[in-house]
Formats: sequence, structure tokens, C-alpha cells
Amino acid sequence: MAPRTQSWKDLPPECPDEKRLLATCLRRVKDCTDLTQQRLAAKCGIVTSTLNGYLNARNQPTPETLRRFYLAVKEDTDQRGLQLPHSLHELESILSGQTEKARTASQRPAVRISNRSHGAKFARRRRSRANNRARVPVPPQRGDRHPRMATGPGWTGLETLLDRLLRHQTQDAFFMIWQSAMSLPASEIPHVVASCRAAGLSDAADAVIANAARRDLSAVLRIAACFHEAHQYEDATLLLSSATAETGAARNS
Repeated sequence: MAPRTQSWKDLPPECPDEKRLLATCLRRVKDCTDLTQQRLAAKCGIVTSTLNGYLNARNQPTPETLRRFYLAVKEDTDQRGLQLPHSLHELESILSGQTEKARTASQRPAVRISNRSHGAKFARRRRSRANNRARVPVPPQRGDRHPRMATGPGWTGLETLLDRLLRHQTQDAFFMIWQSAMSLPASEIPHVVASCRAAGLSDAADAVIANAARRDLSAVLRIAACFHEAHQYEDATLLLSSATAETGAARNS
């Protein structure tokens, strides 16, 4: 029996990348069990609201609570013959920060943006707008699952990318980002970028845009149009600015 994928509430845009990554991995583990948050919290010795905070990146578990959470899910999945997407060691590494590579793998080879100061400017602008964005209340739903906004299908390669980053396969992760940016149809690029940002891989998303900016002019314009259709206006601006910088660098070389 395959695990069912739950619909989760979007993580807040101002959430730090390291907290977003841990919450995303915890959600993937939680998706593998039919245990409700209430029952799972009881097995962990915590209240439901505390567990919900972990899954929505409001706070982080202690190492002991993380271990109880993982073992409770694993006990259930072992009975059904399911394999969890992450090991306990991987989750502990993200939580403790002992493997900084799990957080920064997308910051090194993936962020090969030709104009780093230019990319930083847009990153600061995104954070500023996110912090000033009005909070829209989420209507309560039945149970502990919340539907996502209908933004189209996510990137099917996201789980593979996350797995490579967690395994510190940096070069493989960068090649995957480059290949996606250079070969996917224009209509799919916004999904790749949005999926990376939702998983806490903002630098990987910027790297996809930077590599896509190296495509021919007609492809860049089509991708920019697709960003606009998806209401990803800042991503469209970053794409066109990066393409302009690439063109200028090519003329000066």
C-alpha cells in the first residue's frame, strides 16, 4: 500500500531556509503514516499543537522528541512494509546543524550566478516584501490537513534533488538544476522554481533562473511570460535582469 500525500498549508514566506527544510522533511515522513497528528503527538509525549508547530516550521523539536516522532512513524510503516523517505540520522543532522552541507549544498555550486551582487539585491527585496506582506488568515478545515493553493503541479524532480542534497551529492544536484533549467519547456520552469522555494531551496531556485537566463532570447522571453502567468513577477524580473547581465558579459568578452 503506497503512502498517501497530504495537502499541507503553505509555509510562511519569511521562514528561514533551514527551518523550512526540516519541516518539509518531517512532512514527508508524516505523509507515510495514517496516524493523525493527535495520535502521533501522544506517542511523542507532546500536545498536538506542539507537533503541528514542528510540521509548520513555527518551532523545532528537541533531539529526543525528533527521535520519538521518527520511531513512532517507523513502527507504523514497518507493519505495512513501507520505507521512509529520510533516515533518522538525516533528520538529526538537519536539526543539529552538524552537517551544514545539507543546508548549503544549494548555496555552493548551485548558486553560480554571474552577478552575485545583483542576485543578492533581489533576494533582499524578496525577503523585505515577504516580511511586509499582509497575513491572509487560513480558514479552518476538517482534521489536521490543509489544502494547498492551486498553483499547478509541482516539480516531479524535487524529491530527487532533496535526496541528493541530503546525501551531500553536490555536483549531482547542480547538474540536475542546470539540466532542468536548460532543457525543460518554458511552461515548466516556474513550477521548478516554485517547488524549490516551497522546499526551502531558495538558492537552488535562483540558480535555476540564472541558468535559464543563458538560453536563447526567445526561450528567455517565453519563460518570463510563463512566470508572469504564474504571478511570479519577481522571478520574471530576476530572469530578465540575469539575461541582460549575461548578454552584456558576452559582448564585453
